Amino acid sequence: MSKHRVAIIGAGASGLTSIKQCLDDGFEPVCFEASGQTGGLWRYTEIDDKNHDPHSSIYKTVIINTSKEVMSFTDFPVPYEWPSYLHNKAVAMYFDMYMEKFNLLPHIRLNSPVQRISIRDNNKWNVKYLNENKEECDEIFDYVMVCTGHHRYPRLPKYEGMDTFPGKQMHSHFYRRASDFDNKRVVVVGCGNSGMDISVELSGIASQVYLCARRGTLPWILPRLVFGNTPIDHLQSRINLYLPLFMKNLIIKIITRISVGPHPKGFKPKSKPTEGHPTVKTEFLERVHTGTIICKPNIKELRQDNSIEFVDGSVLEDIDVIIYATGYNIKFEFLDKEIVNGGKEIGQQFEEEYRENLVWLYKYIFPPNVPNIAFIGLIQAIGALMPVSDIQAQYVTSCWKGLLPKIPSPVEMDADIRRNQREIRKHFYSSARHTIQADMYSYLDELTKEMGSLPSLARVLMTFGPSLWGHVLFGIPTPIHYRLFGRLSWKGASEAITKYNGGPNYKPAIVIFCVAFYISYLIIKRTI
Repeated sequence: MSKHRVAIIGAGASGLTSIKQCLDDGFEPVCFEASGQTGGLWRYTEIDDKNHDPHSSIYKTVIINTSKEVMSFTDFPVPYEWPSYLHNKAVAMYFDMYMEKFNLLPHIRLNSPVQRISIRDNNKWNVKYLNENKEECDEIFDYVMVCTGHHRYPRLPKYEGMDTFPGKQMHSHFYRRASDFDNKRVVVVGCGNSGMDISVELSGIASQVYLCARRGTLPWILPRLVFGNTPIDHLQSRINLYLPLFMKNLIIKIITRISVGPHPKGFKPKSKPTEGHPTVKTEFLERVHTGTIICKPNIKELRQDNSIEFVDGSVLEDIDVIIYATGYNIKFEFLDKEIVNGGKEIGQQFEEEYRENLVWLYKYIFPPNVPNIAFIGLIQAIGALMPVSDIQAQYVTSCWKGLLPKIPSPVEMDADIRRNQREIRKHFYSSARHTIQADMYSYLDELTKEMGSLPSLARVLMTFGPSLWGHVLFGIPTPIHYRLFGRLSWKGASEAITKYNGGPNYKPAIVIFCVAFYISYLIIKRTI
């Protein structure tokens, strides 16, 4: 019996782990990569005459905002001796090691951009692509995994005067190095990770940097390290899942205040820490307090004399460059739009609120009416993408092999998507970014519970003993936890978890303090 063929679109982090999972589960994967290299947006690419619109959006100095222990694929730990936070070159090197370990390269077709994917009458997929010789080709596949992510099509805001402003305007997608802006007066629009990163980098080169907060406030800004040298995401131990929401918000506020300091006057976040995507950039506030970065509200108008008026009536003169760090539109030019956004009826209900970023997928993966296509990595996880894509790929192949306890009907999938959309609106403030927002660990628990690989505490204690149980409950929240059990368990998981948690571990004390604080709060509340 021939193997089922799977077309995988994109050879970034999501595509690589999808190839591996297809091989593990007996499928025949063929990965189409438009560029001449793997690694997706983590492979730094220069912009030149030959490559004026690269897929990669990273700039030369980018360092990942999640620690190596948290960003690891679930069965391939980032080398223990590497630093906690990796430069983009190290991330690309890690992907190369992953490809070599699992022999993925033979299944990847480089310089093969997909032109069109369409479903046939027999429910198989026709993939039209250009080969390395720029010849148009067609191939038939049983399944499709779309792994191109959502950092490809820059989204620009609309301001009066944009068409006639004489200064340079560009999206952060095309930013590469600070030296290009030497002695310039620069306005950066948007205060997510990219906006703050670029602002900080430019503050030592440009004559003046202004950061425009379109909502009028800054996000919650977190430090990379707390308590000396502990990566902040190491505090997201499994015990945190049992803390009430107000307690999580309180802990984040305390850590932020102690480690980062106060936000600039007039720009303090109005939302709670858990209601949006936090930004990791401690240096930003340092630059604000030294005046090398000045915060401004949203733009009202761009003028022909190189000045900018803001909504508070203030005006900046002689602006040379505007950099829009304003995110991306979710778009798949090779697919019918209805596959992603749920069709015309769904679009009429939600498109006004979500605009181009309406995504109607069950578990952020499956279109309800087209179950043999899956989207991997099309999610804005509060955490790291690599393990999320890894477990999504496991979930997809489990579904296609019929190994899940129950695969919902299209009607049930649609109802679940509507429930999830209500939860998103309840927990996160309204934003195009939050249409695909999810908490990493809650989401992965949801998927692995269905697959039988959820590391329940009782099961960990009975199988591996109290030491590993302590690491899982109180220790570093590495996604390798999800390889302890289930049909895809990895023999090296317990050892990898133990090695990552080597040395003194102060997190139990921190947790005990938090619990004690919560109990004290309840006692005081009852007394009052």
